[in-house]
Order: sequence, then structure tokens, then C-alpha cells
Amino acid sequence: MLQDYDKIFRENLAEIILPLVRKTVGLNPVRLENLPEKLQRTVERIPDFLKKVVDVANDPYILHIEIQTTDTPDMVYRMLEYAAMMLRKYKILVRQYVFYIGEGHARMPVQLETGTLRYQFTLVNLSEIPYQHFINSEKPEELILTILADFQQEKPREIISQILLNLHRLAPDHLQLGKFIRQLEILSQLRNFNSIVSEEAETMAHGFDITIDRLYIKGREEGIKTGIKEGVREGMENGVKIGKEQARRELIFSFLHKKSLSIEQIAELMEVPIALVLDVQQKGI
Repeated sequence: MLQDYDKIFRENLAEIILPLVRKTVGLNPVRLENLPEKLQRTVERIPDFLKKVVDVANDPYILHIEIQTTDTPDMVYRMLEYAAMMLRKYKILVRQYVFYIGEGHARMPVQLETGTLRYQFTLVNLSEIPYQHFINSEKPEELILTILADFQQEKPREIISQILLNLHRLAPDHLQLGKFIRQLEILSQLRNFNSIVSEEAETMAHGFDITIDRLYIKGREEGIKTGIKEGVREGMENGVKIGKEQARRELIFSFLHKKSLSIEQIAELMEVPIALVLDVQQKGI
């Protein structure tokens, strides 16, 4: 499971790194330059993210980021090893950050003092970053980080519903939408929100008539429960078509109940006639 989280961040970091460091640690890179992924002396280290940065003052430095799901007490030694190898290899300033995406507040030591040695890295607890930093992003890769942020007393279901609606708007096609929803589901397990994400994604998929892999799996599960063992096509149909109209009405009803959108906005967002929204408003689901 840890490899799943690591894989998501490795896939998405290239897209989100600039806004992420601007919003969380105050850096303002202008340009990133590739560096070898592996650092090798007598031991080999593969950083999660390693780039040479040129900032607004045209001063270069090495940006090193590690993603952690566990609060590791020995992390300071690991980061020191990275720092020593990078300083020896590149001989320029090294800025190091650990982004903790696990549950709760990480308390790992960030400083090391022994003899004449003084070392420190910066720890960022993503659960303490306000969700507003990510939820309005125009990058799906950054948007899904909302699930790991601080919801600030907001109801998780409402935040998750908004994440999914924004993903639907931003994803270029249903294949990419399915990819980001799967990533969101995986990350949501770090906050025990995976059941809410699955429920809201299912509702949205029915409402928008989306056919993605996870819906086929859901359709297959329902088919097995009722004794209908169909093939791939039937599984897809069961996952999407059965109850589609009812699910669409339920989603409209949910929007009306939240009172955050006008009737016209709901109709435009869901790509349905205004008459249907009015019908749900008058008759319910």
C-alpha cells in the first residue's frame, strides 16, 4: 500500500511541485533543471524529487523533497545522508523538505547536533495546510491533494463532492478522470475517507453517465450478488445504466439541498435541462 502512495506522488510531482512549494514553504522557483535520479557512493539513494532550481534572483540551488506516510524517528539521518551526497556532487546550496502525508502530526526530529555538526531540514505536515490551497487548482494532480489537507470543520462529504466535481471539469477525458479518481481513492485511505469517496464517485458517475474502470468493477460486484454473471459488456452496463436516471435525480436533489448553487448553475454543471432540476425541486427524488 505504501508503494501505491509513493507511485502517485512520483507520477504527479512534476506537475504540482511549483505550486506546492510556493503555497507551503514560500519558495518561488522560476525554472527547474533535471538531475540524475540516483545518488550513489558506497550506498545508493533514490530521492522522491530532486531538481536544480533557479529562482527569481537567478540564484541556483538543489531542491530535494521526500514524501513520508510514516513518522520515522530516524528520518533526520537519512536526510543528512542525502544532503552530504548532494553537497559533494553539486557543491551548491541544498534545500530539503519532508512532506508528511500520514495521519496526525509528525513529530520526527528535524535537527541534528553532534560535536561541530549542525544539520536541519524542513518538515511540512500536509494535514495542517488549509484545503483552500488546493481545491481550486486548475491541475488535477494538485486538486487531489485536497483530500490530505485540513478541512477546517467542513463536512468531509461536501469537500469530497467538490473535489470530484472539479475533477470532472478539469480532466480532459473519461480515461484521465478515472485515473485521478482512483488516485483520490488511494490517497483517501490515509484519512479513512475512502468509503465516502467511493460513494460520491459512484453518484457522480451515474449522474454524468461516466463509464470508467471502477464502475465496471462495481457493476460486476452487483451482478455477482444477484446471481447475474455477465461478461465485460454486461458488467459495464450494470455499473452505469441501472439506476442512472435515479442517481441523476439524487445528485440534483443533493445540490438543491446544499443551496450553494442556483437552479441554472446546477443544470449547466450537470448538463441537464432546467426543467429537470425544477421537477426534482418540486417532486423530490
